[in-house]
Amino acid sequence: MKLQILLSTYNGEKYICTQLDSIIAQDVEEKELLIRDDGSNDHTVSIIKAYTKLYSWITLYEGENIGVQKSFFDLINHADIDADYFAFADQDDQWFPEKTKNAIERLEKFSNEKPSLYCSDKVIVDEELNPVNITVHCIVNKITFANALVQNICTGCTTVINREMLFLLRQYVPKNAVMHDWWSYLLAAAYGNVYYDSNAYIRYRQHGNNVLGAQTTRIKLLKYRIGELIKPRGALYKQARELCTHYRLTDDKQEIIDKFLSAENSIIGRFRLLQDRRFYRQKKGDNLVFRLIVLFGKL
Repeated sequence: MKLQILLSTYNGEKYICTQLDSIIAQDVEEKELLIRDDGSNDHTVSIIKAYTKLYSWITLYEGENIGVQKSFFDLINHADIDADYFAFADQDDQWFPEKTKNAIERLEKFSNEKPSLYCSDKVIVDEELNPVNITVHCIVNKITFANALVQNICTGCTTVINREMLFLLRQYVPKNAVMHDWWSYLLAAAYGNVYYDSNAYIRYRQHGNNVLGAQTTRIKLLKYRIGELIKPRGALYKQARELCTHYRLTDDKQEIIDKFLSAENSIIGRFRLLQDRRFYRQKKGDNLVFRLIVLFGKL
């Protein structure tokens, strides 16, 4: 069993050693680390090169600055297809030693012939890796394709996929994906298996330079929800449309996505979508906001 870890870096000199050390400590015998640097202009590359001299299984390639999402899709297309499993990694976290081993054990319960994705909860920490007093926890109920259309429960840095899932992602690089992790979750929900682990095996560092972060208090969550209502949307419809344009769906999945897309420009379609209980977000508060967003055409 071979694991390849895919890590995108950009100006990460402050935290990269902590992450690299935690990856080195992973309790997996056969592992590789493939790093793509996204045009850093600090000491990130020189730090990584020092690690590559010490560990032959760490490989670095440098690219121009294209942003974290495109950088991960580039990593996916450069991944070693001889590996059995692939893990996404951010540059500023710290993994528990058993993180990837635990994920692989869960994925091994699924057939290797179907695309499968593992993701998990995380321990929110500050810049110094001290736990943050979280008042908002992730609650995951039933995982469905309809849920994946309207909500992402998959945090990229917790994600591990099998080879069939990698092949599925390689079929097409989306232009309108909200993020690489949401696109991965959407495809896994459409074609294969999703395992959400409510346990946490990663310290998810929150600091001023996070590209995306966690909503760590109820006040921040409220602000986020209000922002969802007042800013122009359309991203989820674009993502869904791109999926059904470039991938062939089963009839039941196609019916779900058609119903979802019918709400974009039709008030009748919106009311029909709101009446369909297959479409929901995992938490009651989020679900209420979702329904208001749909009603006001802001999705």
